[in-house]
Amino acid sequence: MALTIDNTLHVIIIFQGFLLAIFLFTHQRLRDRLLGGILILLAAQMLGLFLTNLQVGGSFFDNINCMYGFLYGVLFFFYTRSITRRDFALRPLDGLHLIPFGLSVVGIVAIGGAFCQPKVYFAYVLSISIYILFSFFEIRRYKRVVRNNYSRLEMLNLDWLQWAFLLFTFIILADFFSFAFFILGLPNEWQGSLVLVLILAFINTLYFKGLRQAEIFSGVSREDAALSTQLESNRQLDLSESEYKELINQLERHLRETEGYCDPNLTIGELADQLNVPKRRLSQLINAHYGQNFVDFINTYRIEKAKERFRNPRDEKETILEVMYEVGFNSKSSFNTVFKKKTGLTPSQYKDRD
Repeated sequence: MALTIDNTLHVIIIFQGFLLAIFLFTHQRLRDRLLGGILILLAAQMLGLFLTNLQVGGSFFDNINCMYGFLYGVLFFFYTRSITRRDFALRPLDGLHLIPFGLSVVGIVAIGGAFCQPKVYFAYVLSISIYILFSFFEIRRYKRVVRNNYSRLEMLNLDWLQWAFLLFTFIILADFFSFAFFILGLPNEWQGSLVLVLILAFINTLYFKGLRQAEIFSGVSREDAALSTQLESNRQLDLSESEYKELINQLERHLRETEGYCDPNLTIGELADQLNVPKRRLSQLINAHYGQNFVDFINTYRIEKAKERFRNPRDEKETILEVMYEVGFNSKSSFNTVFKKKTGLTPSQYKDRD
């Protein structure tokens, strides 16, 4: 059989998918193994398509092709939760998510392969779409909790995961149109190649971005999530006016004197312990009085400190990076974004304006 572009892409995806999956399965973390599961599932499906093109296995691989779709969405959702939730673990009840996959296997066996019909195809496209939406909502929830509890902006950088979901959405759409063209008897040669190119981009986005940035994401605890929910439902402080003002003065005095905001890993819980006040009360104060979440509140102090350092440098050779690290930022892009948002200038423009 002649080597075609599609067959070449199949081989690349199979080789890369299995190789990266084997590497990930050597890790102990659940999120790495779930990522490995997604990659190995893609590689197995591509292997089936490749063997079908080689006329190996008769109609077997065509007959089981529809069952993969009922696993992708579930694995994406579990993988997202393993990143965003610190205490995430698979429980027996999570097995309920596998019921559609189990029914597809039963259908394939019972009907002798004729189960993979257009209606089933639409069902698994719908299944994947629903789980991708669930995953987006999970990311939104995670970001909301982080903003209310943590001061490390890098923890919010889950754009790579959202791009991975969008890529897979494009894959599903391209595959859908390819299937529709096939049913209607229209030419669909290029759609198949497009799907394979998108799958290759998806694998590399998930693996190289997800694995490289995995150490940043320890997830949020149930306590953090509960606090964020309480803040959204009730922002009112049950304090007298004198107690309210005293708490504000105590907070601002503490931050001025200790410069605790320069700790890049400062959390609302640590600051509450330093002030000897309940974490929920401190969160409500920051939200109600300053109209900010915790990360924005802390970054306001950090940027003011950076501005002061730019106006009065310790020496002529002091760099922007030195100031950035000293005031509590670990990422140049985050520092530039926040600085410009609060001042209208980049750090270099502000430093050189005089």
